[in-house]
Amino acid sequence: MNSRYVFWFLLSPSQLLLLGLLAGALLLAIGRRGTGRVLTVLSATGVLVFGILPGSVFLARPLEARFPQPELPSEVTGIILLTGAEETVASEVSGTPQVGVQGQRYITALGLAARHPGARIVVSGGPIDERGKAPLGTQSGVARALLESLGLDGDRVWFEQQSRDTCDNAANTKSLLRPKAGEAWVVVTSAMHMPRTVACFRAAGWPEVIAQPAGYQAAPGLHGVGTFRIVSNLALLDLALHEWLGLAYYRWTGRTTQFYPSP
Repeated sequence: MNSRYVFWFLLSPSQLLLLGLLAGALLLAIGRRGTGRVLTVLSATGVLVFGILPGSVFLARPLEARFPQPELPSEVTGIILLTGAEETVASEVSGTPQVGVQGQRYITALGLAARHPGARIVVSGGPIDERGKAPLGTQSGVARALLESLGLDGDRVWFEQQSRDTCDNAANTKSLLRPKAGEAWVVVTSAMHMPRTVACFRAAGWPEVIAQPAGYQAAPGLHGVGTFRIVSNLALLDLALHEWLGLAYYRWTGRTTQFYPSP
């Protein structure tokens, strides 16, 4: 697994909030009341704002709303599906391809493929086969198995296997396909991930791609502000903050030229 993803898994906002509560309680228990009280109050406030109140929804919704559902042309050259929804561990354990909460991007891409039978389908991600990993041990391997199981004609599907992150997806897919002006390429990824994806595709010098967001997660709940389920809201916090930090990091390191691209 990529070290950056391991780091984020261990030190994601939800993890830090819960660890802060635990550490604060332990400090209070051993008599470190000052530090324990501060840590407990800060962590509890974070859980309240982002886990119970709709703070996570307010972070996620601008990302998901940035690129609306597009009006597609009658002729689509190709559909670019970004990997990232695949659950490799669950796939290996079950022996069948599995996707997680972002799996809606597959449904969207397959729907587009059915409506545009002449369009090529390009899955952009890492290698299908990696040394030491089972056939379902990579995201691209899961993607191939899933698309085959759903009956998609393998002759229509190309795999870009060099990418490790979103800007790699944009640059490497451009090198593979050599898109021309006037062609209609549709990129499919999760709605929350779309601003970062478009920023990378523009920085890679693509002729304008059509953003097709899928898998909305900041859906309005009670009174239009989201749900009050702590676990779901903290998971949404992790996803949203990961995207905002990704936008900032890519812009800061010069990998993109826009922090928050508009349609």
